[in-house]
Amino acid sequence: MKVLKTSDELQLVTSKLKETKRVGFVPTMGALHDGHAALVKECAENSDITIASIFVNPTQFNDKDDFHNYPRTLVEDKHLLKTAGCDLLFFPETAEIYGDEVGFDYDFKGLDARFEGEHRPGHFLGVVRVVKRLFELVQPHAAFFGKKDFQQLMIIRQMTEVFEFDVEIVSCDTVRESSGLAMSSRNKRLSDQEKNESIVLHKSLSFCKNNWAQLTPRELFAKVASDIGATMELEYFSFADAKTLKEINNWGDAEHVVALTAAKIGEVRLIDNMEIF
Repeated sequence: MKVLKTSDELQLVTSKLKETKRVGFVPTMGALHDGHAALVKECAENSDITIASIFVNPTQFNDKDDFHNYPRTLVEDKHLLKTAGCDLLFFPETAEIYGDEVGFDYDFKGLDARFEGEHRPGHFLGVVRVVKRLFELVQPHAAFFGKKDFQQLMIIRQMTEVFEFDVEIVSCDTVRESSGLAMSSRNKRLSDQEKNESIVLHKSLSFCKNNWAQLTPRELFAKVASDIGATMELEYFSFADAKTLKEINNWGDAEHVVALTAAKIGEVRLIDNMEIF
């Protein structure tokens, strides 16, 4: 696996590769786990060349402490990427990403109004900003993202259309620990007890998926809010139209419904979601 640190190096390589190879891309912020490995493997199976990036993006952290506390594990990350089938790693400094940028603004058309957008002001603007820049530099044919960040996935699809990138956005299922807890870089900050208690998120989502036909959204919310609130600080739990992210009050309000949740345990904030039907 070759490591490239500058945009000039990267573009020199990718411009030649694109002529004859299908280039797949997996953007990350490092602190990698088996969920990232699954994305890289999926990319490698569907691409001739697999490129991953590691860049802890300062513009998507609304909490500076969260940015500084984000784990940096480059040695382990390189090993995981190589084992999973990554061919090139782009590992830039901040100046390589934002050095010549004049300014940035974006109209989300309401996709950021709720959930993560409401609780993390500015977060998605930072996400769009960095993914747009990475797409410009890497110029992939396809990019691979996990469904765990469901709202982010929808926003990246929208951004790809708005800026007319010729990039296929491939969504991959959430990878979970044996307990059901969604894999996340933040899990490394959980104690064993906190990990065990956080399983309530997946249990609650699964209960909704298995019982939505017998209970109303309001009834389901009352139960899961009580269950999650017993061990975690619940920020939100909501049912939404899987195409628009508009919250629903009746099952007939949408053809496809997703449940989204975020909660804190100790100092760690976790998110999860599940497509209900």
